[in-house]
Amino acid sequence: MNQCSVPTRLVEYINAVMPDAHGHQRKTIINLVFALLSVQSCCQATLARFFDNFEAASRRLSRFLRNPRLDGDALARAHATALIAQLPGDGALRLALDWTSEEEQHLLIASLQVGRRAVPLYWRAYHSAELKKQMSRMEREFLRRLFQEVLKPVARRRFLLTADRWFADLDLLDLLDELGVSYVIRTKSSYKVRIDNEWRCLGSLRFAGNRRRRAWGRVWYTQGDPRRVYLVQARARDAKGKWGIWHLISNRQLSAHCAVQEYGRRFTCEEGFRDCKRLLGFRQARISCIKAWARMFALVAIALLILHGIGIQLLARPDGLRTLRRVGRDGAGAPS
Repeated sequence: MNQCSVPTRLVEYINAVMPDAHGHQRKTIINLVFALLSVQSCCQATLARFFDNFEAASRRLSRFLRNPRLDGDALARAHATALIAQLPGDGALRLALDWTSEEEQHLLIASLQVGRRAVPLYWRAYHSAELKKQMSRMEREFLRRLFQEVLKPVARRRFLLTADRWFADLDLLDLLDELGVSYVIRTKSSYKVRIDNEWRCLGSLRFAGNRRRRAWGRVWYTQGDPRRVYLVQARARDAKGKWGIWHLISNRQLSAHCAVQEYGRRFTCEEGFRDCKRLLGFRQARISCIKAWARMFALVAIALLILHGIGIQLLARPDGLRTLRRVGRDGAGAPS
């Protein structure tokens, strides 16, 4: 493939992400990301068939995925650095923390909310054997590295982190307080809080009348080793008419409406995971080596950011929404 056919913005982005890499490495990543955007599949054979010389492309892709000099964490940090450089100089920055998995391979991802989607900002890959009885510790190590090293140039008061109930770990909450990072995290209904001088399970707390949200103020959280947090509850009926309840804790005093709104934005990262796995075909990657699997995800993260940039530019045009809808109807697997 002739590199002149690759969009200029993609070339500029890869050059910014990997300024210290030699030209051949950068050219390989540029071409592989362009191929991924075109075929929308992480199947190695499918990617290689995009190029004129299938055998040469297969070897080049294999060398990239298994190159020990291309450190997966370094790629993730470089991607985060390039993304941070594009952020506005002030205003809130919303991060969502979550896991996504394929069989025995797992990615812990901090996603940055941009509009109605969240794009991967920084990630780490783990095998199930690494996580056994170590998941909580690795989550804390990930967050410490994220805020103290990767996001060091950005004031921490600007961040608001949201996460699902599996992250409502006391040690993780203590770390976020230590780092000065605001959070809204869902917690389990079986945990206890101290209300009116009595320890009660969250699931036993009632709403007043027909209210959908309730702010309980600052309460003691977990009976065995109490912490002071702000507690909000919200409820809504699902498609079957059953009540679903969120128990949200935070280290910021937010109104019930604001806390629920902030946590609701967490689901943009689920949309981002779906885009990675379905739109760009990361689910089709069959790579047993965890480091090679992480390098493939780096291509996916870069491609997703490029697509998001294209979408923003299209929406800025007067006919942008109509154009995106037409692409959704006519394009194979294109986002609508």
